[in-house]
Amino acid sequence: MQAARTVITLALLAAAAVVTYALPRLNLPHPRRLPVEEFPRQIGQWRAAEDNEVNEDVQKALPTAVIVDRQYVNGEGRILNVVLVTASEMRDIHSPAVCLPGSGWVTSKDELVMMEGQKITARVMSFRDSPYHVWFWYPPVPFDEPKDPIIRRLYRWRLTAPGTYRPDTLADLSSSLMVRVMTPDRPGAAEAIRDFVRSATNPLATLARAAEVK
Repeated sequence: MQAARTVITLALLAAAAVVTYALPRLNLPHPRRLPVEEFPRQIGQWRAAEDNEVNEDVQKALPTAVIVDRQYVNGEGRILNVVLVTASEMRDIHSPAVCLPGSGWVTSKDELVMMEGQKITARVMSFRDSPYHVWFWYPPVPFDEPKDPIIRRLYRWRLTAPGTYRPDTLADLSSSLMVRVMTPDRPGAAEAIRDFVRSATNPLATLARAAEVK
């Protein structure tokens, strides 16, 4: 029995050494930075009112990210805050599931919504006792899938490993873009976001095509 354990231990050590040696040499995929500045200022009934300046500290913390932070208004005067984040490094595509709670936001409702084939995290979150509807998702973007099956499994495992957030709250290899839509929790807020999401489907697909693998 002791000999068997020794053999298993040595095998695991050898495997760890191989992985340690090989991983830095594998051609890992990277997100593709998309032209988010070209996202239309008219989305269905929603017209862009103004763009918010990106906080200097945020940009320093996410050096490869391009961030569009924009207000959209419909004919009824309802305002949506829309944020699009793209980057050439995955670590700079921050998930609202992580950064908002880290900034003091508290979640009171969390559900998964499917719209136009897109998996969306739909939450009600409060900041300083003011509740908001916060929806965010990762539109699929073409990418070069890793040829190495071990790396493919590692990425998939990362999204389901114990202790991680629900998979739809994290970007994976199929995305180079995070979209977040937020509005105060008032009557009709969820319906307004749904309308924006439907109207934004084709413009977001156009952005994704800008990263098609040649």
